[in-house]
Amino acid sequence: MMSEMPGGFRPPAAAIFITGFMGTGKSVVGRALAGRLGLQWVDTDEIVQARAALPITEIFARHGEEHFRELETAALREALAGPARVISTGGGVLLREENRALMGQAGPVVCLTASADEILRRVGADDTRPLLRRPDPKAAIERLLAERASCYAAADCQVETTGLSVDEVAERVQEVLAGDPRAVYFAGRPLVVPVSVPGAEYQVSIGLGLLGMLGELVPPRQRGVRAALVSSEPIAALYADTVLEALSAAGWDVTQVTVPDGEAAKSLEVYGSVCEQMAAAGLDRGGCVFALGGGVVGDLAGFAAATYMRGVELVHLPTSLLAQVDSSIGGKTAVDLGAGKNLVGAFHQPRAVVADVSTLQTLPPPELRSGLGEVIKHACCFDAQMFGFLGTDRDRVLGIDVSATAYLVARNCQIKAGVVEQDPTEQGLRAVLNYGHTVGHALERAAGEWELRHGEVVGIGMVAESRVAAWLGRSDEETSRRQEELIAAYGLPTRAQGVDPDRARQALRRDKKIVAGRLRMPLVSEIGSFEIVEDVPLEMVERGLDSVLA
Repeated sequence: MMSEMPGGFRPPAAAIFITGFMGTGKSVVGRALAGRLGLQWVDTDEIVQARAALPITEIFARHGEEHFRELETAALREALAGPARVISTGGGVLLREENRALMGQAGPVVCLTASADEILRRVGADDTRPLLRRPDPKAAIERLLAERASCYAAADCQVETTGLSVDEVAERVQEVLAGDPRAVYFAGRPLVVPVSVPGAEYQVSIGLGLLGMLGELVPPRQRGVRAALVSSEPIAALYADTVLEALSAAGWDVTQVTVPDGEAAKSLEVYGSVCEQMAAAGLDRGGCVFALGGGVVGDLAGFAAATYMRGVELVHLPTSLLAQVDSSIGGKTAVDLGAGKNLVGAFHQPRAVVADVSTLQTLPPPELRSGLGEVIKHACCFDAQMFGFLGTDRDRVLGIDVSATAYLVARNCQIKAGVVEQDPTEQGLRAVLNYGHTVGHALERAAGEWELRHGEVVGIGMVAESRVAAWLGRSDEETSRRQEELIAAYGLPTRAQGVDPDRARQALRRDKKIVAGRLRMPLVSEIGSFEIVEDVPLEMVERGLDSVLA
């Protein structure tokens, strides 16, 4: 069964566009605005010239305007492949409906304007402008402005530049953006990814410093509502005071509940203790549980919220990359039994998810890499552009660059939200999120008591399962090789060290998806797309498992 990227939802802002007629200051203002906002700046004209190895005048002379417009659209797509940035465009980029659609989806479009006299003053001596090589350049400017008026009017806002310095224009643009809901992240506000499942609609907010804004982002229904802040000891030491102060200032009556660190906290004993503490604090059915931490705390606190008084509100405050891009979205909660992980649980959708990417600055490198295992999984299955970005911008990602991190978290939340919206209880499409997990879970069980991190086994599992796809003729060896190389580039293992082969095979054979010796598995057919294959032979998966055992 072929499956495609879930659609129907608007992506978070990926860019601020500075466009307008020639001579209005698009490049210099774009560069200045990027400096003010701490973002990257790119210019589509520069991309066009670099790719064509020709100046724009020569492109027009040799190939004509239509060819140039094709190159301009390709440059726009290239500029959008990456984290949030300021993009200055050519003066005619809005002429194409395709370009307007791309820009409208990706972020706010600011059109710079100036009078014909001012434009002529600025560019009159510039003979590199092919559209102004006329006997009367002012008349040409007026004609082109009239022809493009409707396209420029399609921009989200217009900023007049006549008589203003570059810094004054950049300041005006920044003021305008402060009121645009798609650009709030650039003004220090969060990106927002909506999630809609049957019976629940909520938002994932992504940005910097959001834990200190919790009272505004998640206000109580009324002052004095009781809440429990559940967190592990190390995370509470870092962030609990900030969260408690923000919630209390907004009118929440908060009780702090601290649990042990690590997977051992996901036990029935600790779960019972959390519920007892909530009861002692007087939490009633109108209360709320705030889960501050990684996936373990999210699972534990989420299960407590799902079952205490038959269900109270839940807000996820994920502090690990894995939790921000994966486990906090979708409503899965659980605790472990001696017989295995996540055997007691429930689906319980949160009221909100608030992902403060500044918390990733304190994440140990192995935990960051573990989260990147899920990010790479999403890129393999859904987004070839993100896959390419992970390859080219590895240092920025591992260095937890703010714009790169916000882009990855937002994009992965968007992907996960789209899947969850279509399959909230894992009946169909959501199986794609198990890519790498069939082999990965077998390795996890065979390795002993939590010896391998989740992202590590998923990475190894993707290597094995990409080989299965190639052996079955569902993809080619190059697709498998590219996945393995990217996983290795991020310091994730591609082979399992010290895992007993017999135990791993036994664990694989106990996979709950096996029916009559065959498996239903997601496989990557090419980077950025996947198939859910109904009848994968178990012996083929065992062969894949054997290929990654050291």
